[in-house]
Amino acid sequence: SQWFASPDYNLFGPYVEHRRAHPEQPFYILHPSYVWRLWNVIQGNTQENIQPNPPSSGFIGILLMMTLCEQVHVYEYIPSVRQSDLCHYHERYYDAACTLGAYHPLLYEKSLIQRINTGPESDLRKKGRVTLPGFSAVNCDI
Repeated sequence: SQWFASPDYNLFGPYVEHRRAHPEQPFYILHPSYVWRLWNVIQGNTQENIQPNPPSSGFIGILLMMTLCEQVHVYEYIPSVRQSDLCHYHERYYDAACTLGAYHPLLYEKSLIQRINTGPESDLRKKGRVTLPGFSAVNCDI
């Protein structure tokens, strides 16, 4: 309730506008604790103490897709031999920090995604493609 009353960003007004304009489109808001649980997963998979900054939207999206799909293919999240400093596919903004991480724990996110990759190493190098199992396909028995 505190977050709803005083969010970090003005997202509720645009959310309501978007829902009115596109009522048939699925649209979700993640609970803030979800983001920090993902950060805990990242921290739990590295021996270094990482800065407590939220995971990137790319990492959050990948994990969401892993909950919805049996298999997920992600391109250029881990850069291929075609690596550039382009930050997003949808805009022409260049900055090396987008690949290496300045605010988000990108280096640790990418290391974790690379460890989860079940695809061939050649796909990663040549195409920047990782193949990830959906959570329904992961056996967590100990």
